Amino acid sequence: MFLPTFLNQNNNLYLEGTNRTMTVVKREISLIEALGAYLCYTPKYTETDEFHADLRTLNHTLFRDAIRECHNGKKEEHVEGAPSKRQLIHMVYTRKVKELASLYPFLFATENALRAIAHESYHRAFKDPYWWRDIIRAHTHEKTENDFPLKGDGKKRVRKHPVNPSFLAECFFAATQLGPRQIKALDAPACSSIRFYEELSIRHLFKIMHSDYVLCTVGTLKRQQFKEHMITICDARNEVFHGRPIKNRSTLFSACEAILDAAGLHMGDFDKALQVTTYTRQTPSMKRSKRHLLPPPPFVLP
Repeated sequence: MFLPTFLNQNNNLYLEGTNRTMTVVKREISLIEALGAYLCYTPKYTETDEFHADLRTLNHTLFRDAIRECHNGKKEEHVEGAPSKRQLIHMVYTRKVKELASLYPFLFATENALRAIAHESYHRAFKDPYWWRDIIRAHTHEKTENDFPLKGDGKKRVRKHPVNPSFLAECFFAATQLGPRQIKALDAPACSSIRFYEELSIRHLFKIMHSDYVLCTVGTLKRQQFKEHMITICDARNEVFHGRPIKNRSTLFSACEAILDAAGLHMGDFDKALQVTTYTRQTPSMKRSKRHLLPPPPFVLP
């Protein structure tokens, strides 16, 4: 079943049973189809406006998944009334938002651990915490990894320490991704030695570490294990930080747990500490009004 007032020419949406051209992407159509199938009745204009507000303000993928979950659960299947059905959808949607947000602390902890490990390991290997300035300054002078000669052992040198050619290649590629302000800050006398790692994306840091894993190992993790876990983390992190839900949260949790365990942090202890920790929440300054169409909590099932 479709929502007729959604599917009109003004909103550039497809109208079932007519010859009008479809002008929206498939995700929007599937979302409306899912909503129409779950409602099982034609909502009134005021109800439609509220659902339209949801489409305008909520994450479409999470909203669609919340509708499907409610529909599969068949809750209040024979009730013809939007308020209860809409609040059920929002209950599921809010839970999904919280599940997605709950992944951030583990990603945050994992990234910080990797940056700290890299900072310590490369400092020890090159005997200088600012070894990376050789790369930054060479890049500034339009040089590349090819300007570092290959020795007879098949290695190149950074601060007289042998490194894989791929290590230098990854370092230079990461440098090309830094903006002028970042380059200037990294070359400033007051710049901290860990800032280079903080400026790198987690994927670039992973590739640098993986390219010469002997220089920077993560606990007892083997190189292939490290690679598999980091691919999971990098891919999921990109989805989470762009507001796209990931398919398997447990896989990401396990990958973070393995990395943090190798780094010496116990995920269970960390998770428990997060659970019992409280913090001062910001108090909303806007009072609720009629224009705030999202259903207010709480909603309790009978």
